Amino acid sequence: MESQSRPEFGRKPSRIDHLSNNLKLDLRAHQRTYEGAYTRTAITCLSFSILIIKLFSKEFLHIGLIYTIYGSIIFFLGVAKTSSVDIYYDPNKHQQYYKTAGNSVVLLFAISLVCYTSILALIIKL
Repeated sequence: MESQSRPEFGRKPSRIDHLSNNLKLDLRAHQRTYEGAYTRTAITCLSFSILIIKLFSKEFLHIGLIYTIYGSIIFFLGVAKTSSVDIYYDPNKHQQYYKTAGNSVVLLFAISLVCYTSILALIIKL
């Protein structure tokens, strides 16, 4: 019997195989940011909201609710950004480039500002 190498049937080539090493590095950073940092932040906010809701009195329920909404928004923003990798082709330079996440950072800043301002207002109201 001859030893045959087993080809990988049905495996499609990776979408990033044709990219340069610098673009692959950018994609890995994209993955670490949205699948890692955003998810950890969302889990932390949701855990903190559970802690506030369970341990403190009913006056703190609104603060826990705001943290729940904030954590959910961060999680869904991370999921949405993970599924969309922003790589564009510039025909003038005949090369691809990676678009940074400036718009989502501004959106996250605005959401954070609103949430933390409302939490501060609720704490002052107590």
